[in-house]
Amino acid sequence: MCTMCSSLAKRDGCFIAEWPYHVWRLAEDQTWPGWSILIFKKHVTELFELSPAERAMAIEEVAEASRLLKVAFNATKMNVELLGNQEPHIHWHIVPRRNDDPAWNRPIWSFAHAPVRLAPREHDAVVARIRRKLPPAPPSA
Repeated sequence: MCTMCSSLAKRDGCFIAEWPYHVWRLAEDQTWPGWSILIFKKHVTELFELSPAERAMAIEEVAEASRLLKVAFNATKMNVELLGNQEPHIHWHIVPRRNDDPAWNRPIWSFAHAPVRLAPREHDAVVARIRRKLPPAPPSA
């Protein structure tokens, strides 16, 4: 089983929310505060493998997570990345970016850094900050 599939059922401290098409988790590395991962609930590797309806609803969830993170973290710009080279399962890295972040003019992947791991209390505060912005119903409901 792929690591993305196995993380879908985890309800640990990184879990933020479950939506109809994705499970939303906080990234372990918080060099960019609010960095999150939306994991598509069905194991597929490419967008074109989804039906048009699935694709449209998935994008709505990605857009809503991006909007919520932009507000929660006062981001200047949102980076939304669908790569899948290391984990061939559709998952989106959603990264709030600010002018004062350590790699403002570059993709996060090009910035060598030691991952920022939060203390449990700080970690829980970031998850709570995101959850406070969640609407009562998922964006694709």
